[in-house]
Amino acid sequence: MRTSRTLARFEEHSLALLAALVLGGSGAAVHAREHGSLVQAQLQQPTPRAARGEAHQRIDAAFDRADANGDGKLSREEAQRLPAVAERFDEIDSNGDRLLSREEFQRGVVD
Repeated sequence: MRTSRTLARFEEHSLALLAALVLGGSGAAVHAREHGSLVQAQLQQPTPRAARGEAHQRIDAAFDRADANGDGKLSREEAQRLPAVAERFDEIDSNGDRLLSREEFQRGVVD
């Protein structure tokens, strides 16, 4: 159980670090400390088109890592690998099919 929790925290921190590296901005780190979400702070900053494209590639890579069975959708269980996504699973699942498509995942991470 501890290993699973540690892995989940690692994935959450990895996604936050990824967003920080891709989108930059030291003000976002301050915002994150004050308001709690580095990923949201980073993704809310305006970015050049190239950086947005790079961010989507990295978001796709996170989706691929979480998609354990490779079916192109995340089940609730697979989403547990990304705690920030798991917490908002029902909100991100816009069509209510209890699976997250790549498009739903991208919209959910950016929103």
